[in-house]
Amino acid sequence: MARPWLSWLLRLIGPALLIGFLATSDLRLLWEILRSAELAPIVLSLALMPPFVIFKSWRWTQILRAMNISLDLPSACALYTVGLFYGTTTPGQAGDLLKAVYLRERGLPTAPALLSVVLDRLCDLIIMALLGMIGVFALGQLLPSRELQQLIVIAMGIGLIVVTTLLTARKPRSWLLTEVLPRVAPRLRTRLDRWNEQMHSLTITPRLVIAVSGATLLSVAFTFTRLWLLFLALGLMAIPLPVIVGASALIAVLQALPISIGGVGVRDLILIAILAAYGYTQEQALALSAIFLLINIEHSLVGFIVSFWYPLGRSGTISL
Repeated sequence: MARPWLSWLLRLIGPALLIGFLATSDLRLLWEILRSAELAPIVLSLALMPPFVIFKSWRWTQILRAMNISLDLPSACALYTVGLFYGTTTPGQAGDLLKAVYLRERGLPTAPALLSVVLDRLCDLIIMALLGMIGVFALGQLLPSRELQQLIVIAMGIGLIVVTTLLTARKPRSWLLTEVLPRVAPRLRTRLDRWNEQMHSLTITPRLVIAVSGATLLSVAFTFTRLWLLFLALGLMAIPLPVIVGASALIAVLQALPISIGGVGVRDLILIAILAAYGYTQEQALALSAIFLLINIEHSLVGFIVSFWYPLGRSGTISL
């Protein structure tokens, strides 16, 4: 019974941090900073959501295609958008895995459907972990124990690459499912054998690596452009671009942990530390975090609307 309570307590870490920051801030000044924000960069940032979704959705279709599953791009975009809604409204973005449930309800085996979503998420986490190292190097002495921070980020990147290899390369994946995991959970041997058979067609190929890497880099470029526009909206131009990229990547990695909801608190902590190093106030950092939240709200709202056309529990509504 303790585990559910512990899980919920961990998720409250982020909101508790935000409450603490707000309690020590000048709320009137915070409101004035938000009121003075330039509207045009914010609107442009929100308007760049479609290409961001299209590149990510196309990447997902390529992963599915490697498993001999055909999903048309419009349906992939719709399901990806719905996944953004569930992802931004659940701790650690776990709700994004519901895309696998949508595919399962439409006749696909659970294992490849779930694997496609996990691999898609890993693509983002790998590139963000690698870019997070830019933040570590760029911030330098501003972070406590620079060597430890570098070690953590590098270890995270290597770990994600190893996990991705184990899941995508046929022989390592087969070894994991038929040799390693059955020893840990012998009762699941039959199910693991079935999963191994269902995922047999997926393996790393040059074409898959090029397609997935290209789509990931393009989607990341749109992500950082959207975030840079938000810095521009508040006139925070003293911060070098490498620091913006690295800090945003660190935020993306840390807010994937189940210690917050929608990155609340975690995002504020990083932005306060970074902006303070360049002479900006805590109120400016909290204002930036607030307009960062607009992107999450946009994803959630658009995904919620699209979910009416793609409700859970209804099969046969997409082309597979």
